[in-house]
Amino acid sequence: MVPTKYFQQLLKDLNNPQPHAVRSQHHWRAPIFSSSTRKVTYRFFDLSEITHALAKQNILSLTERVKWNGDLQITEQDEEEEADPRQALLAARSKAHGSSPKTRITCMSNLVVGYGEGRATREVDIIWWPNLYNTVILGKMCIRLYVNRVQLV
Repeated sequence: MVPTKYFQQLLKDLNNPQPHAVRSQHHWRAPIFSSSTRKVTYRFFDLSEITHALAKQNILSLTERVKWNGDLQITEQDEEEEADPRQALLAARSKAHGSSPKTRITCMSNLVVGYGEGRATREVDIIWWPNLYNTVILGKMCIRLYVNRVQLV
């Protein structure tokens, strides 16, 4: 649930884009939902517009590329320690004695946005349901994007 003023500020930070699609959506009605609502979709093919708009606030951050060791996220600080030649030598010595380095990268995730080849595109959709709830004056916002995940073995 998102206040309408927050979504309006996000649109202002995105230079007031035109909606890509506006549809009336009917759904099964729970006690707090309206029986039908309007669904407004804004579509972006440039990730820099989104990152610039999200940089103006401090509630939500966007990271374009993340490296993983299993299910633990590897920070840049951990990578820099291994990039140092002395640290790399110590890591090689400890690996030779049976212990593996902590910062081994097993997977990389990155956002893919842009025009593809032919009809294949990767876009960021910001979807807004302004009057979804009956009991409160809030809307629902959804940001849909494609995350490419590469396994490193």
